[in-house]
Amino acid sequence: MREGHIMERSHPSCRHIGIPSVVFLMFLLSLLSSVSQASQLRVTLSALDSGMVSEHVQSGLQSELTRQGYVVGTNLTWMDKSQAQLSDINMTISMSQNTPFITLVSQQGLSADIYLDKSSMDEHHHHNELIDHYDVNFIKKLLPGINTLGVIIDNNSTDTFNVEQFLALQKQKGVKVIYYYIDSSAELRASARALAPQVDAIYLPHHITDMPDLNYVVTVAERNNVALIGEDHSSIDKGIFAVYNIDYVQIGRDTADLLVRLAEGEQDLHIDNYLVQPVLSINLDAAARMGVELSGEVIDKAKYIVE
Repeated sequence: MREGHIMERSHPSCRHIGIPSVVFLMFLLSLLSSVSQASQLRVTLSALDSGMVSEHVQSGLQSELTRQGYVVGTNLTWMDKSQAQLSDINMTISMSQNTPFITLVSQQGLSADIYLDKSSMDEHHHHNELIDHYDVNFIKKLLPGINTLGVIIDNNSTDTFNVEQFLALQKQKGVKVIYYYIDSSAELRASARALAPQVDAIYLPHHITDMPDLNYVVTVAERNNVALIGEDHSSIDKGIFAVYNIDYVQIGRDTADLLVRLAEGEQDLHIDNYLVQPVLSINLDAAARMGVELSGEVIDKAKYIVE
């Protein structure tokens, strides 16, 4: 997968200029030692909203902290809200209006904010970025000949507001939408078989691509030349052909990097530039298996590509 970041990071470059091999080796070992002995880090995390967004941000956050050498029980402690004053960093995730999406505040009073487009929020604090922030024509650009879009929805899911907004907009663009509702993962194969003869593509919300029987949907789609489009970027590693959305896991990773830098006292973080944008992920192998031909222009716009 081609890597990308929602926030630019600067990496110092190093050049070997004739240091004797033994000395150079010792230098490298000292660097590795410093990475493996990351300092103690205490974090209070307040997630004011539940659902996919918060879960994926926290997943990316944890994975990046682990990569940087912070291990729970060793040098990483998640503090209770009542102990926030003892934390090195207080982190808040909020989908509420008039607040940053993510706020980081250090004990030294340093802070960094990550913003979503606040014009994309309705009065109930739902995100309408599909209207004001997203390219709502992205499916037509991926699949110029699409006329009918199927969607599989879990009756038990309560985190479907953005999906409903997205589908309503596709209808406005002249795409017919066919819904198929299920109650469990075991019904995925039947749902895909029912939709495949009727549609050009199937849209899969994150609660569907997280189900264990997703592979049956992928198989049916490949056999019937039906494109699968997902909501969650991690789904392109599961056989989904394309995702156009904010990558919340990557936001979590980049937030972890900011968090560590704040804890270390770094002040020049250029926080005004931290505005989250949607990105395109494409699985070229899945596209070929589903009979999708992508233009070079579309491929060039993809931030993540699985080949």
